[in-house]
Formats: sequence, C-alpha cells, structure tokens
Amino acid sequence: MEKREFASISLYLKGRLRLLTDKDEPSRFSGFGLSDSAADVEELTNSHTPEAMVSFLLNMNAKLDAILSHLKHDQLEMDFPNPIEVIKLSGADLTIKNTLGLTEGAHLELLIFLSDFPLSVAGACGHVTKADSESATIKFDRISAEDREKIVHHVFVEERRQIRTQRLT
Repeated sequence: MEKREFASISLYLKGRLRLLTDKDEPSRFSGFGLSDSAADVEELTNSHTPEAMVSFLLNMNAKLDAILSHLKHDQLEMDFPNPIEVIKLSGADLTIKNTLGLTEGAHLELLIFLSDFPLSVAGACGHVTKADSESATIKFDRISAEDREKIVHHVFVEERRQIRTQRLT
C-alpha cells in the first residue's frame, strides 16, 4: 500500500471522542447522510413541479435536515462522551488540545464536526502518537474513504479561505 502525504492546516473544530479498550474494537460511528441538496434541486426542477412548490419543498427539506442534525448530534454525544477541540487537521492525523490527559499509545475513536449545518461529521479510529500536557496528536488507523475525503476537502476549503483572508489584510 502506498503512503500518501496530506496537507495539514491549523484551525478550530469541535469533536467527540471515546477511548477504546482494544485497538480492534468495532467502531460505533458508521456515518450517516442527510439529503443531497444539489441532487434534490435538480430532481425537483426536472419534475415539472410548479416553482412555488419546488421552493416550498426545498425549504421544508432544509428544516427537516436541521431537526435531524440536532437529533443526531444528541445521539453522538451519548455514544462519544468526551468533547475535544481540534487545533490541527490533515487527512492522516489531527492534533487536539489534551484536556483529557491522553498518553502515547492510547487507542480511541473520534468524530470531527466539520460543519454544524448541514451536519457534516467525519469519524475515525486511531492512536495517540505524541502527547504532552498541551496537545495530543492522533494518527488515523481506520477511516473510511468517504470520511477521509470529507476531511481532505475541508482542509482544502479552509486553506483557501485562510489564504484569501491573509491577502485582504
């Protein structure tokens, strides 16, 4: 298997974490998907439905997504009891503030909230590769291709946003 290099960026994101008793413990997070807004718009537009009805249905869909996001967020907090603050992110690992006293070698499963609305969450299992009193770096050992792609995309978008902001100042 080839080793990939990923861009890394400093940022601030919230997440949740649970400690694993064994590195092979099954993941509790299997992902979830809310509706794909772009696909919904295209499907409704091509359905010969009146424009006012399309607008109403899309607004209703957005409201339902918000409710489902909130409900799912509550469930995730029960399954992953420890809040975390992500301060650096890449497709291979992340660094968090070490408020939990994590030590090197600890195995864990974590969730990263990439967006609150619509809710976008990436999950991974990994282990702590470096830890001190300030921060802990966690290498992803098990992560789905979809979740890794979400993270890589988020890093890319955030990097572009930071570059644009720097150019304006």
